[in-house]
Amino acid sequence: MIHSPSTESQFPLMSNEIRLLAELGFMAAANGQVAVAIEIFDGLISLRPTKSFPYVGKAVALLYVGSFPAAIELLSAASQVVNTDQDQIWIYLALALQRSGNNDKAKKILEYLLKTDELSEVDVTLVKAILKSNRNVDQGLPKPFPLVSTMAKHSDTVFT
Repeated sequence: MIHSPSTESQFPLMSNEIRLLAELGFMAAANGQVAVAIEIFDGLISLRPTKSFPYVGKAVALLYVGSFPAAIELLSAASQVVNTDQDQIWIYLALALQRSGNNDKAKKILEYLLKTDELSEVDVTLVKAILKSNRNVDQGLPKPFPLVSTMAKHSDTVFT
C-alpha cells in the first residue's frame, strides 16, 4: 500500500511494525537481496526522516554491494537531518569511508567517537574493530557483524 498523507493518518505504523520492517531490511541486505533492502529502507526514511536507523540500513545494503560512494553520500546527507543517534550515522560513515580507501578521514571520525565517551559498549566494540581492520570488510570485525544488535540497543527510541 502506498501511503499518501490521508492514508498515513488512517494506517499509522506502530513502533513494533517499524522495528519489524527494519529487521527485515537488514536481513534482506545480509542475504544479498539488496534491492529489497533498499526499497524497505527508502520507505522507512520517508516514515522516519530524522532517525538514524533507516539511513544506516540503506547504507549497509549499499556497502554489501560495494557502492561505497553512494553510502558515503547518503550518510553525509543524513548527518544533516538526523536529530537522534548521530553516533550511528558517523560510525557507518567512517566504515564507508574506510572501505572506499579514505582511511585517514575514517580514522579521525572513529577516534573522535571513542573520545566522546558516549558510545554504548556494543558501539565501542564495533568502532575498535573497524579501526583495527583495513579495506577488507571481514578483517577484524566481530562475527556476526552487529547490524541489528547495534540498532536494537536503542529500540525504545529509535523506531518511534
